[in-house]
Amino acid sequence: MALLWLAVLLTSASGLPQSQEDHYSPIKNLRIEPVERRLTWDLHGNVSEIMCFINSKFITKAVNHNRYCQFHVLPSCEVKNFSISLTKGPPFLMGIQYPLHEGNPEAAARGLDCRVHDVDVLTCSWDVGREAPRDIQYHLYWQELRTRREYECPNYEMDPRGKLVRCHFNDVSRLPKHLQILVRGTSQSAWIPCSDRTVELSEIEILNPPNITATCNKSYLMMEWEACSHFNNRFEYELQLQKGSDPAYTEKLQEKFFELHNPKNYVVRLRAKGFYRKSWSEWSAPQSFECDLGEDSPRPDWLLAALVLLATLLVLGLVIALCGSSGSRACVSVLRGTQCCRKSSLPSRT
Repeated sequence: MALLWLAVLLTSASGLPQSQEDHYSPIKNLRIEPVERRLTWDLHGNVSEIMCFINSKFITKAVNHNRYCQFHVLPSCEVKNFSISLTKGPPFLMGIQYPLHEGNPEAAARGLDCRVHDVDVLTCSWDVGREAPRDIQYHLYWQELRTRREYECPNYEMDPRGKLVRCHFNDVSRLPKHLQILVRGTSQSAWIPCSDRTVELSEIEILNPPNITATCNKSYLMMEWEACSHFNNRFEYELQLQKGSDPAYTEKLQEKFFELHNPKNYVVRLRAKGFYRKSWSEWSAPQSFECDLGEDSPRPDWLLAALVLLATLLVLGLVIALCGSSGSRACVSVLRGTQCCRKSSLPSRT
């Protein structure tokens, strides 16, 4: 690896065409095209497949007949080594650095970290550079990857020295799902390099612990919950249960419900994460369910009273309908002990 980067360092360190190139090299004028997000070069003659690396890590292969390598995003602040090599033929390596900034990198914001939380909020925080001048101030921007337009943070927080070290975006649903975060420093006495981070919001989201709703009796305990997110629609759950004084145990689930039979008394709590994601939410507050009280299938008193009243009204309606039939001499006795509600039209005998 040391020999690899020795060869890279022999090339230009600016992102401009190299000044020292082999006259017979099939590849010349290696350069970065920032707008197109390409590592490109001038090709002379036929070559085998070309591979592109960033900091010695293979990223992609050349496209368009070995004319350039296309990247999804390029660094805006941190200087990285871009290099190319051939898959066949004699050993070949050419590299440049991009971007190249002036100024003391130790004055730049450090420890830039971003998290989506509480469903709607994106918070980014950073620390003041170790060698930042006394009048340093920082400002945070997010950048669209396609257009490279920048938008400044609307809600800052300061540390006790009056330095901006935190930012909140309160409506992440309006942000692109994939964006670049930059922190730029300003000072009257020095030029300050920026700091950046490319983020996918679904990957940095910390979910809120889901709320559990439940119904139970002596026969069963049914629990349901819902996780909320603008970026993830598939989730994993860990449900921790403890029955009475027994040791707690954990169920791993993908469903949004869980049922227990003959439950008696349980204490439960729950946490969630996006599917294929690494970060779990906090555990929900412990919830107690006492399911050994009352009848197996209790019905509220108001429901029983309503059912009795409805049955009574139905019976009375049936009686009135039958007794009102034309030509009927006597009503059909519907209720036990009832007599005809309509008197005979014949005179009574004396």
